[in-house]
Parts: sequence; structure tokens; C-alpha cells
Amino acid sequence: MKQIIYKDKKDFERFFIYILKEQKNYPSVKLVSYCILPNHFHFIVQATETGLQISDFMRKIQGSYAMYFKTRYKNETGLIKTPVFEGRFKAKLIDDEPYLFQCMLYVNYNAQKHQIVNNIADYPYTSYHQIIGRQARDIISADDINQDFMKLDFTQIDLAELEF
Repeated sequence: MKQIIYKDKKDFERFFIYILKEQKNYPSVKLVSYCILPNHFHFIVQATETGLQISDFMRKIQGSYAMYFKTRYKNETGLIKTPVFEGRFKAKLIDDEPYLFQCMLYVNYNAQKHQIVNNIADYPYTSYHQIIGRQARDIISADDINQDFMKLDFTQIDLAELEF
């Protein structure tokens, strides 16, 4: 089992601060959708330019959060020697709209899939709330994609089929 890397609300909020900071540093990387769980996270990102922006963006977010985590929790357990994140992030190319929507469903419903909550509406650390308009869109972008995503019938979702 993966280690818990977001132990409380402060940890989740700190991770969001790093995301917002790096979005300003990497304007060509758009966060389309996300879900942050206690032991891992999922992002769907869009690069508007070619190059290494996504890798740099992810490295900065993970590196900043890892330093915060190790500093915050070293007094509990002594020096933390293991990596906070297990290896390099995994990436898959999303090259068509149906697959994009499948991935967005998978990402946003991940907390429900892992039985952290019974209803996605009860989980605060997902882009679902921003996509449907319950929260300001201060983290996600790509409004054209999210507008089309909102047209999906969320009542007909079979969580068992959400794989990528």
C-alpha cells in the first residue's frame, strides 16, 4: 500500500498552493481535471506548447510538496528517508474527446471508487466541484473541455467501468 502523503486538511491545502504557484510559472500547462487522495493524486493536464513543460510542472509540484512534507513530519518519525512520491509520475496521451471524458470521469470519481466517500459531492479535493460550478475555477482551466464534460449524464455512471 502506498504511504499516506496528505494526512490532514493542511497538507491538502498546501498541495493546492503549490499547484497554483506552478500554474503561474508554467502558463502553457493547463490543469483540466484533478483528484487528490490521501496517498496519491491524478491530474489531467493540457500542454499548449511543445517541450518539457508538463515534466517540469510536475517535478516542481512534487518537489515542493515533498520538501514541505519531510519538514513537517520529521519530528514525528525522525528523519524521513524514503521518497514521498514513488518514482516518476505516469503519463498517458489523451488524443480524442471520448477518451478524455472517460479519463475525466475516472479522475473525478477516484475518491468514490476507492470508497473514501459514497458520493463524489462529499469529497472536497476533486475538480468535480469546479467543473459543475459549486466552486470558483481557480485551479482548473480549459473551460471549453469542462463545458462539454458538464453535459454528461452523471447519474448513468458505472464506476466499475471507469478504467484507463
